Amino acid sequence: MKVLQVIESLTAGGAERLVIELAGEYVSLGVDSHVLCLSSPGPWASRISENGIYVGCLDKRPGIDLRVLPRLRKTIASLRPDVVHTHLFTANLWTRLAGLPRRDWGLVVTLHNIDNWRGRTHLFADSLLAHAADCYVGVSGAVTDYYAGLGLSRSRLATILNGIHSNGELFPQPLTRPVPLLRACGRLVEKKGFALLPSVASFLKKRGIDFKMEIIGDGPERGKIEAAIHLLGLADCVHLLGERDDARRLIGECDVFIMPSFGEGLPLVVLEALHAGRPVVTTDLPGLAGVVDNGAEALLVPMGSPRDIAGAVASLIACPDQARAMARAGRVRAKKHFSIERTAASYLDLYKSLLKSRS
Repeated sequence: MKVLQVIESLTAGGAERLVIELAGEYVSLGVDSHVLCLSSPGPWASRISENGIYVGCLDKRPGIDLRVLPRLRKTIASLRPDVVHTHLFTANLWTRLAGLPRRDWGLVVTLHNIDNWRGRTHLFADSLLAHAADCYVGVSGAVTDYYAGLGLSRSRLATILNGIHSNGELFPQPLTRPVPLLRACGRLVEKKGFALLPSVASFLKKRGIDFKMEIIGDGPERGKIEAAIHLLGLADCVHLLGERDDARRLIGECDVFIMPSFGEGLPLVVLEALHAGRPVVTTDLPGLAGVVDNGAEALLVPMGSPRDIAGAVASLIACPDQARAMARAGRVRAKKHFSIERTAASYLDLYKSLLKSRS
């Protein structure tokens, strides 16, 4: 089987991480695996191209670039994949258009987020192209339900939970160092909620808790976060590390991992922390509801509340034995339900099913 995954660019992000993880796992399973970026390869492209996986690029310009449509059709015709699998709005839109009026390849669209940012134009385009894909896959039950609510037929919808590769590396027990190390990781954009972290740190400091907080990642919110750090007098305990190639190790070495997001489907960075056996404090994202046992495997707090995030972190620091027990349970959950092997196998079963139905 030949599979072509399409995404706008392999920049730092959860969907991009899934593309890379799937591409590698497919190769190990004997699948002819290819990746196509519409805009630019992005900094993560080398992670798979160096393993012999084809990574193409169509040099799409920002916004509506009609040149990409014939380029996309030509590339697909040249590669002749059995299945084209798209990720995120831009790739989902252009690849569905490329398949009209008819195509000889299966088309799977993965829906990564509850995209309530979409305006009328985006929703109208999605509704017009709803029948242009064979299957739409939500990365959590909440994402699937969201798109069903927007009018996508349940018969075209499936749910496949995100997964990541875990090499089984064992990190030091959390909450054993004298000063707890708190870390967060992701793109510094508004919906990720990282601008709340200085306030979280301020609440912890007011409680007299000694700690160090580090934020891994970069983005447009960095200046805002830096200003809040200095305004609240936190320069001694809160630090921005920027983009790091060793983010996985940094997550695995922290004492508490924090995810303050306002909107995710099923955040891979949380799965990373669970796999690493870290106590996790995250917001009560719909995508995590029913997927992680609140209180037993992670602590879920209301979105947008730095006071509640700080309270959850403080409770873990105050009860390290309970925090470590929660981390162990979270790791068991991650290994059982959020492995890339399980996710890839589910997608391959889906591909085979849709190809059989098309034949």
